[in-house]
Amino acid sequence: MRPTGKLHLGNYMGALANWVKLQDQYDCYFFIADWHALTTDYADPSRIKLNTLDVALDWLAAGLDPKKSTIFIQSHVPQHAELHLLFSMMTPLGWLERVPTYKEQQENLKGKDLSTYGFLGYPLLQAADILVYQAQYVPVGQDQVAHVELTREVARRFNSMYRTKIFPEPEALLTPSPKLPGTDGRKMSKSYGNTIELTEDPKDVLQKIETMSTNGQRPRQADPGDPEKCPVGDQHKVFSSPNLVAETQAGCRTASIGCRECKALAARSISERVAPIRAKRQVLETDVDSVWDLLREQSRKAEARAEVTMEEVRSVLGVSRVIGDLKERFAAPIDHEIAADANFAKWSNVDYVINSHRHWEECVPQFRIHWWRKMAPREIALKRPAQSFENEERSLEEPFMTTSGKRVLVTVSKSGPELAPTPQGMVKTWQFSIPQRSYEAWVLLLYDGDAVPTKILNANGAISAFVVPQKFFARDFALAKRSSKDSDKIPVKVMRSQNNRFFFSFEQFGRLEDITDLHGNYDPLR
Repeated sequence: MRPTGKLHLGNYMGALANWVKLQDQYDCYFFIADWHALTTDYADPSRIKLNTLDVALDWLAAGLDPKKSTIFIQSHVPQHAELHLLFSMMTPLGWLERVPTYKEQQENLKGKDLSTYGFLGYPLLQAADILVYQAQYVPVGQDQVAHVELTREVARRFNSMYRTKIFPEPEALLTPSPKLPGTDGRKMSKSYGNTIELTEDPKDVLQKIETMSTNGQRPRQADPGDPEKCPVGDQHKVFSSPNLVAETQAGCRTASIGCRECKALAARSISERVAPIRAKRQVLETDVDSVWDLLREQSRKAEARAEVTMEEVRSVLGVSRVIGDLKERFAAPIDHEIAADANFAKWSNVDYVINSHRHWEECVPQFRIHWWRKMAPREIALKRPAQSFENEERSLEEPFMTTSGKRVLVTVSKSGPELAPTPQGMVKTWQFSIPQRSYEAWVLLLYDGDAVPTKILNANGAISAFVVPQKFFARDFALAKRSSKDSDKIPVKVMRSQNNRFFFSFEQFGRLEDITDLHGNYDPLR
């Protein structure tokens, strides 16, 4: 809720009473939206903190329980603003301009200058408010469904654009809201000046109810009326007992009860209904320091939960606060946990001498890591497979991942001996076995030599990298998979011609694709 001061009966019956019930069914987050208040009241923020405290007092008095729910202040959780900023980078402007309440509020609040970025963007801030907690449901009235739908669109766009599943698409949890008119018969709203406060003194409640319009009915006490057309009748339906509702409706229709008496009974029903809330608020007001401390404590709880989401978001967008795998790309000191892995210690030792005739397979993981550290451009933020340092055949099939979610197979082959020129002019061949798995690109590492170097990490000149995008292999790869049911690997080869052109081929089909221009071309991974 926006902090606009003490809550009125419309706030209570339209939302708060239902919230109190929801906290027994769900893990709920309720916050006072002081940043949202600034979207319309930025010119005079003098009452925002006082109004924030008033809302908190009414919430606690009405039954929101910090032991069951998280109750906090929006501006005390900076992750809301951070996620809003990040969403603003990828949300089309037209999405915000078409939100129905954008033009409606500009027309209804003509006394305020709402031609600001903050006012235009407040539905996106609402989306951040919801998604930062990865919410499943949002309890709203029908007039707010469009805002929830925008939130769903933002979540869908983010997940699709960055190939992730960070955000669920929350559903609107429509909350039952009885018809509760204000003192002038219109919807109860502070902007209309027709409200009755939730914890108002009974004498003031009576005074306000006595001024209520009856829609021109019963100009004389002897005239019968229709309680279905009278705002006072609506107040009875919400706050009076079933017996009293039946009694006042019959009295109105038969003119056996006067409007003044009917209004007095409605005022009494209202005051009796909210009396426990009013009494609890009076107690809370005697120690507002404790209430404020509670809000700060609850805000820290909300911040901790929001930070879990933001760590994922920052990682996807490349703005995380940890260096992560990048330190290995720069050959930084080895992490202690990784260093404990004997395989990594062995493979990362540049002085480790490998017997080429017996241990070529042990070199393959080292070639992959060497490519990632030394050959792939650093501006391509690749994430290495979690198991890439384990000497297991399956781990060699695990892809590297780009920030856009592309799966990249990195594999290596050493050439056989120089051949006599074939009819096609080929003099060198590298054999690969490609797993039958889905990849957006292959990086084929060609080691040009008959022996494994004793220091692979210094062997830049002996390795060539060809980055083959999916369009080069998709058709034949699909055909090869269908005809290779007995094998989980597809044999392919790269050949070099006499004139130093490189060609790619599936051994089953023999068609040649010239991939010379793909040598060292990392555009498919960007």
